[in-house]
Formats: sequence, structure tokens, C-alpha cells
Amino acid sequence: MKRLLGRWRSWAAHHRVHVGILFAILYVALSATSPERLPYGAALVIAGETIRVWACGHLERNKVIARRGPYALVRHPLYVGSLLIGTGLAFLTLHVTWWLPAFVALYVGFYMPAMHIEELRLQSLFGAEYHEYMADVPRLLPRMSAIGSSTSNGRRFEWSRAVGNREMRTIAVMAALLLVQLAKLWQVTASG
Repeated sequence: MKRLLGRWRSWAAHHRVHVGILFAILYVALSATSPERLPYGAALVIAGETIRVWACGHLERNKVIARRGPYALVRHPLYVGSLLIGTGLAFLTLHVTWWLPAFVALYVGFYMPAMHIEELRLQSLFGAEYHEYMADVPRLLPRMSAIGSSTSNGRRFEWSRAVGNREMRTIAVMAALLLVQLAKLWQVTASG
């Protein structure tokens, strides 16, 4: 059973982006929103993307352990941002009771295993330093006592780093998804 779980984690981590794209295509094709839901869902999407940009501006993949900004609060701020984005997109829809459980299943089935695999990779790359980081910083629930801490080592936020980490693609996709929902809403309103 443990071996099967390990295989699933590896497969899910490798294919999470592909499955996420498929989920987004289904979302665009099958979802609709309402004027009442749009501001709340959009606010969650924007908050999630803001966290992702903040994290990418601190991240130097495979070079140093990011410990500033959101990385002082959680080990996986990119996944926290994605969690908020997915929840926001689900809340945008008229059928939140279907989309939210579907997103939770996607997140638990693909993104949680990816976090595990990423931690194993970082442990092998950084050794004791990453073990210490794991002991100090929680995986997903923020460590509020670290807010405002300037004692964390690591790099400061740089916009060029966020761009280099290709977060602009995610911004473009999220903007497109929100625009599609606005267009669908406008179409329904104009025809009704």
C-alpha cells in the first residue's frame, strides 16, 4: 500500500498541471456565475494570485531556501494561493455545491501529493537546512507569529524574480477565467 501511495504521489505531482488545465477547460465550458457571486469569488481569486506573485518574488528555485515573505508563514505559499484561487473560482459559479467539492478533490488528489514530493526533493537538495525549515514553518496553515518578522534570512521580494518564475502566465490565465465569467454574465444579462 505504501508503495502504491508513493507511485500515486509521484504521478500526481508530475501531472497536476495537466489535470489543472483540464479542470480549467471544463470550468470554462460548464460554469456560469451571477452578479451576487462575482465579487466574492473574484476577491478570492485576486487574493490567491497576489499570494502567488508575492511568493514567486521571493523564490529562487533549487538555489536557496526561500524564508522571507510568505515563506516565513508557510512552506508552500504557491499552493496556498492556488487553494484560494480554486475556491474563488468555485464560489463564482451558480453550482458551487458541485464545483467546490470537485476542486477539493483535485487539490487533495493532486496538489497535496505534489507538496509531499516537493518536500522530499528539497530535503535531498538542502538536507538539514530544509529539515530545520520544516520544523519551524508549517506546511499550509500560516504561522501568524512570523508576520512582520525581519529576522528571516533569504532574498527580498523582486518583481523580476516573479516574472522569471513565470507567474505572469498564471496571472493571464486567471484574468482570462474572470473575463470569461464576466462575458457569460453579460450575455445572460443582455439576453434576459
